[in-house]
Amino acid sequence: MSDNIRSPIELFLSTALGLAVLVVLVGCGGVSPGQSQEPSTTTVIVECVVEGTNDLLEVPADIVVGGVRGQTDMVEGWVILEDVPLGEENPPQQPLTATAPGYVTHSEMLPLNEYSYTAVSVSMTPADPQQTGTISGTVTDVNSGEPVVNALVSFLEPGADEAGAVNGFTDATGLYTIGGIPATDVEALCQATGYLAGTATMAITADADGNNQPLDFQLVSGSTTITVAGVVLDLRTETPLAGATVEIDSQPAVTTDSDGLFSAPQVTVGPRDIVVTADGYNPYQKTITVTPGMADLRILLARESPQPPPGPYTISGQVTLIGAADNSGAVVTAFDKDRAEELGRTVTDAGGYYYLFVPPGRYRIEVTYGGKSIGRDVELLGGGRVLTGIDFTLTVP
Repeated sequence: MSDNIRSPIELFLSTALGLAVLVVLVGCGGVSPGQSQEPSTTTVIVECVVEGTNDLLEVPADIVVGGVRGQTDMVEGWVILEDVPLGEENPPQQPLTATAPGYVTHSEMLPLNEYSYTAVSVSMTPADPQQTGTISGTVTDVNSGEPVVNALVSFLEPGADEAGAVNGFTDATGLYTIGGIPATDVEALCQATGYLAGTATMAITADADGNNQPLDFQLVSGSTTITVAGVVLDLRTETPLAGATVEIDSQPAVTTDSDGLFSAPQVTVGPRDIVVTADGYNPYQKTITVTPGMADLRILLARESPQPPPGPYTISGQVTLIGAADNSGAVVTAFDKDRAEELGRTVTDAGGYYYLFVPPGRYRIEVTYGGKSIGRDVELLGGGRVLTGIDFTLTVP
C-alpha cells in the first residue's frame, strides 16, 4: 500500500458496510437512543501500520486495550475490541499495547469515546531479530494469586534514558508479551496501581537465537502491613540504646527495650519516613522501603555536640572514630580543588565536631587520624550560605 492511499480504517469507516457495522458497535459500547444510564464500556477499532507508511503489517498483531485482548485480521487489517472498560479516568482512557513479530512493542494511553467507538491507527517500528528479543510473562497478586490487569512492564538497558524503555501492559489474565527488547542485560520494572513495584535483572536472547524464559511478577498490594523491627545503637561504641523513641510515618511511636530492640506493628508497605530520637543524641531521620521479608533495621545514633559551635564557620560536620576512646584529635582539612591548595584546617573535639571557615568554592574535605584517612567532595555556594552535616565515620585501631 502506498502512502497516498487511505489507511484500512479510513476506508472501512467511509463505506456503507462500515457505517452499518458502526451502528452495531455503538450499540455495544455506547448508549442507545432510549438508554439513560452512563455507559461503562466502549468499542475500540485498531489497525497496525509500518512506521512512516500506511502499509499494514504483514504479520498479525496482538492488541490489548484496557485488559481486552484481540488480534488484527490479516484480511480486513484491523481488530474490533468490544466491551473495553471506560475506567475511572475523566475523560476516560485505557492503556493500549500492540505486539507483533519483528516489531518493537508499542504502548500508549488511549483516550476513549464513551458514547461511540474509538478508532486508532498504531505505527509500529521494525525490530532487528538479530539484535532484539521477545519475552512474555504474567503479573499476579502475591497473596490472592489473581491476575493484575493493566500492569505496566518495562525493559531498559542499565544506565539508559527512561525514554528508551520498551513497555507493555497486561491483559485481563495478567499476561503480557513485549518484543523489540535489546538483546543484552536489561532491567525490568513492573508497576500497577495499588501495588509495590516489582523489579528484575535478566539477559535477553535475540529472537534469531531462541526464546526467552517467561518473566513473572508477583506484586505486593500497597495496603499490606507488616511489623518493622530493629535495634538502635550508639554510633561510636555500638552499644544498645534503651529508651530511644522510634516513629514510622504516622504510626504510634515505639520505644527500644534494654537491648536497644524495637518492634513497630502494622506498618504499611512502601516508602516510609522513620525518625529515631534519644536523650543526648542527634535525631536520626531516613526514608526506608518497607517490604515483606525485609531485614531488621540497624540504626546508629551520634551523640550531640557537648558545646555550641565556635566563631564564624562555613563548613561543619561530625567525625565518628570507631575504636577510639572518643572522637577528638581527627585532623580535618579543606583543599580548594580549583586552586589546588589548602585553605582550612582544624581538629575535632571530643564529640567529633569540626568547624571550618573558608570562602565559596569546590572543596575536598579530608579527615585523618592514626594513619587512616577518608574524604569527600563538596561545593560551598556564596551568598552567606553554610554547609552543615558533612559527616564522616572512620574505623581506627
